[in-house]
Amino acid sequence: MTVNAATITVDDDGATDFISIQDAVNSSKNGDTIVVYPGSYIGNVYVDKEIKLISESNDYDDAYVYATDPNDPVFHINADNVTVRGFALLGVEEFDQVGIFLDEVSGNVIENNDVVALKYGICMLNSSNNTIAGNTINPDNYKLYSSSGHNPADIGIKLYISDNNVLSNNVVNSNNDMGISLQMSSNNTLDNNRISQNGVGIDLVSFSQGNIITNNSLSDNLKGIEADGSAVNNISNNEITFREEKEERSFKISIALILLSAVFVLFIIRKMRGMVF
Repeated sequence: MTVNAATITVDDDGATDFISIQDAVNSSKNGDTIVVYPGSYIGNVYVDKEIKLISESNDYDDAYVYATDPNDPVFHINADNVTVRGFALLGVEEFDQVGIFLDEVSGNVIENNDVVALKYGICMLNSSNNTIAGNTINPDNYKLYSSSGHNPADIGIKLYISDNNVLSNNVVNSNNDMGISLQMSSNNTLDNNRISQNGVGIDLVSFSQGNIITNNSLSDNLKGIEADGSAVNNISNNEITFREEKEERSFKISIALILLSAVFVLFIIRKMRGMVF
């Protein structure tokens, strides 16, 4: 870390050091903190230095980052020990885009961000010892940002060849395929996440083992936790309810109501004809 660490400010109204987040990153040095004031910021952000990039209010309802290049993540993290906190990230519609991409890095903290209208929320490639906490990935309000009303989200959080990471207190909703996916990723901890209305809540495949999956709430997913039978993981104390169970219950109740209604109508008809049971 640089001895003379600086604080750099960004505001879209031009009253601070920079109006562009990327320009602030380019001017920063290892150890600096970039504080982003409430506003709307256009452009993808590439981070290749050990810095803190935080919203001044720590509230993702205040600082929005809109990607312009569909071929790159909204935030591409290519350095160790980076903090990204308090942003709302929106991508270019109808493209296979990532919100935050951790690219062969470690020691990063990604927290309290809102990832909306993107195919993949937070992804890691060959990354270890990172913390992903308090983020909201593709919530039900994606329709507010999608002109087509179509939900583009496929995977909320994806780990690929990534070990020893902590995922905690994240809200992962409304992904077409998987809420959280681990592929060839081991010894990660998933704790106290709320995962709902996805295809699969948590997917552990391709020899992902030694992971600790505990105290998570998985509701209204088509499948709760799916894992390779040959891999050993510690899965305990999770609350799981399934979408099909509720749909089946609803179907049975509807059939019962139809039958009761039919009996009632038949009774009324017979009463009108002077007949009683």
